[in-house]
Amino acid sequence: MDRRKEGIGDVFHRETKYRREAMPRGGLDWAHQPSPYKEFANAIKHFPIRPVDQMGGKSLWHAIAKRRSTREFSDQSITFSGLSQLIWATQGITTKARAFEFRASPSAGALYPIETYLVVNRVEEIPSGIYHYNVKEAQLILLKEGQFGPELSEAGLGQEMLEAAACVFVWTAIVGRSKWKYRERAYRYIYMDAGHIGQTLYLAATALDLGCCTVGAFFDEEVDRVIGVDGKSEISVYLGAIGHIR
Repeated sequence: MDRRKEGIGDVFHRETKYRREAMPRGGLDWAHQPSPYKEFANAIKHFPIRPVDQMGGKSLWHAIAKRRSTREFSDQSITFSGLSQLIWATQGITTKARAFEFRASPSAGALYPIETYLVVNRVEEIPSGIYHYNVKEAQLILLKEGQFGPELSEAGLGQEMLEAAACVFVWTAIVGRSKWKYRERAYRYIYMDAGHIGQTLYLAATALDLGCCTVGAFFDEEVDRVIGVDGKSEISVYLGAIGHIR
């Protein structure tokens, strides 16, 4: 490719390649490794997610065959138990080994840069609003109460399904968690991590007879403002709308 015609994406891909003759050097600064958990110390309301049913739903093979993107949702609420299943399937802790707590979706270096926020429009037993998933404590933290579907829809290039969905997962990345080990190549792994989580959400939703559609087209800074992140150390990377199929 003529480098005079390269765009930012082309330059990024070229400059973050691994080459045998130019691999990064230096050890890891273990004393300053970022925590894999984000917590809100002054949370007023929190809702522990329900115990998951690992025996119910469609088989994995059936879910893979039936998985589709759904963009039309009914006005029916989803259950809190169902939402709990989806949260656990995407980011729940599944096993502990020595100092590591492994989650349902894989992450490069087990660094887990992805955070889960939820814009709840219609979920039984919990108020509408914006939530953060506290992975370590397996609970939802209510950050702001109210109807934020219309605002998120506007931020999502006017995609009405983000307002019609019962709930929208908003995944952010705390970039420093991955850059601590992978430097500028970290962004590649962040997007891979988000992709793993998005596919897991699709399959879990399909197993529960729910519709799902992931979204990568949105005004980044507007989504950042909706959920309350700075857009620098923590950035919005992916959305996933969930609801009953119309």
